Amino acid sequence: MPKRDFLAGALLVNTIPHAVMGIAGKRCLTPLGGEDSSARLNLAWAAMNLAGAAMALSSGGWRATTRAEADDRRVTMQSGMLAITLFGFGYELTAGRRKRIRMSSTG
Repeated sequence: MPKRDFLAGALLVNTIPHAVMGIAGKRCLTPLGGEDSSARLNLAWAAMNLAGAAMALSSGGWRATTRAEADDRRVTMQSGMLAITLFGFGYELTAGRRKRIRMSSTG
């Protein structure tokens, strides 16, 4: 269960920025279309993340868990949420640097 719960947490958090960018009509990086993914691709990627999280959570049998097991699973999900948040934060911090390096090497 822990791997699925960790994955579910990460996917749930990753859903948010792609849904927001898609709804706002903005372009943003996705694996579906690369760095310049359209708003529609961002919405599709958000939907895929949400569906993946739902599948990961539905396979765990939450109804049959004890309170202690449910707390452990919640902490595991929160760890996945924190991990993808830190990854995204690090990615955004280095994105500007990568862009400047790319621009200086072409010009």
